[in-house]
Amino acid sequence: MRAMSADEGGLLGDLPRRRPGTRSSKRDGRPARPRPAPPPAPAESPRTAGEAATEPLRLAVGAAEAGLKVASRITGELIRRLPRL
Repeated sequence: MRAMSADEGGLLGDLPRRRPGTRSSKRDGRPARPRPAPPPAPAESPRTAGEAATEPLRLAVGAAEAGLKVASRITGELIRRLPRL
């Protein structure tokens, strides 16, 4: 198999010869746009003992809720597939 020269069109003829991410020479005249500064991060307040104690309860309730949603969907599919009398 012979190597493809830069002058040949072929399958890869339309592809750029430069690495991706480099600006083309056509754009050298314009300055880059300034990027806006990121918004400041909100200050975290220290957690109280009550908030720390309720976090495991929230996780348990969320897991139970997800389980009930799955069970509800499965039951709905089973009822939908039952033959009608």
